[in-house]
Amino acid sequence: MDSDGSQVKFFLVATIVLLLLRAFYSACEHALIEVNDGRVKSQAEKNKKYKKLLDVISKPKELIYVFSVHNVFSCIVIAFSAIIAFGFSLAEMFSEHMNSTLAATASIVLVAIGLLIVIHIFADLLPKKLAEKNVEKLSLFMVAPYKVLKVVMTPFGLILNGFACVLGKIFGFSVKAADEVVTEEEILMMVEAGNETGVIEESQREMINNIFEFDDAVVSDVMTHRTDVIGIEADEKIGDVVYLAINEGFSRLPVYEGSVDNIIGILNVKDLLCLVGCEHSEDFNIRQFMRKAEFVPETAKCKDVLKEMTMKKAQMMVIADEYGGTAGIVTMEDLLEEIVGNIQDEYDDEEAEISEIESGVFTIDGSADPDDVFPMFNLELEEGHNYDTMSAFVVDRLGRIPQQEENAEIVYENVRFKVLLIEDNWISKLKAEIIKGEQE
Repeated sequence: MDSDGSQVKFFLVATIVLLLLRAFYSACEHALIEVNDGRVKSQAEKNKKYKKLLDVISKPKELIYVFSVHNVFSCIVIAFSAIIAFGFSLAEMFSEHMNSTLAATASIVLVAIGLLIVIHIFADLLPKKLAEKNVEKLSLFMVAPYKVLKVVMTPFGLILNGFACVLGKIFGFSVKAADEVVTEEEILMMVEAGNETGVIEESQREMINNIFEFDDAVVSDVMTHRTDVIGIEADEKIGDVVYLAINEGFSRLPVYEGSVDNIIGILNVKDLLCLVGCEHSEDFNIRQFMRKAEFVPETAKCKDVLKEMTMKKAQMMVIADEYGGTAGIVTMEDLLEEIVGNIQDEYDDEEAEISEIESGVFTIDGSADPDDVFPMFNLELEEGHNYDTMSAFVVDRLGRIPQQEENAEIVYENVRFKVLLIEDNWISKLKAEIIKGEQE
């Protein structure tokens, strides 16, 4: 009896010690995961303690793995100890009122429920709440205990990992591959959270979002449409080409025969520099200097076009439509702007696509994207629309191409759009006016 009593006391003390250890390492886990990485990095160069802390938190997968193994292992050991400390006594008590099997089952269930409550409140929630009060100081202190835990848990981790791999083979999945999968949605959620807390700047958030959107974007969305393409005839005089390049500010020009639907090459204006000061420059022709034109279909993904441009060292590509004609052209700059935003150089026109000329009245370029324009007026695009420019939007609503003299206009929700300028059957300038009385 005495030996049974001393055994119960031993396991009772062991259970309390194990619960305290679990609570300690719960606080350790919270401190090491929640500590500010940026602050630690800035202090690591001048403080050895921070350097050691940085070595630990710079391996987040290892950190999570060690604590996951510890949580599983500690639950098993605490449960075993608690059942010996309390289970047998409870079973003895219950056996007076029920058969021994039922008594044993009831005692185990009661111990399990009690442990669940105690571990959750006193060994998980409470330590983590206390750790929040001084995460940085606590994380510095927890480096050494974490390293001890890592050494102790590694063998058990290997055993658990072995079981997981065996089960993975039985059910036909790779445990390693499953661990490493991070979805696009998870990354974007982390970016949004970082932006809200100030860790990630707005410009960085936009760039990361743009990278994911770029993955799905098609080249026809970013190209310069054929109606806006400025090219040169293959038989154009050198002097006229130089004059055009200076006036337009382009360093590359598509070369065509007959019409822009028959582009035969790309001229890099820099290649004409060898003719500066040459008395017989007019004896040369554009065909001698133009380079091979590279073509891609208008349905190609932007990421694939960028990869092809990089591989072929091309700065400009011709976009072919489904009939073999020219849909437009795209440059490396066009593609990069989809990620980093507008890139202005000394030749770019600074005029904005959307300008407010007075309160509630705006001028809009016909080439402006409705996705950019509509949010400014709290408007929503119709589902299943097939227009990418404001010009196409107005034509779609009118059901025809308007004439300059008719001063065509449409009303969409609380905004009146009026056609200001038409060039080559293309609405190049619009006026948008918020209708007073309907403005929110």
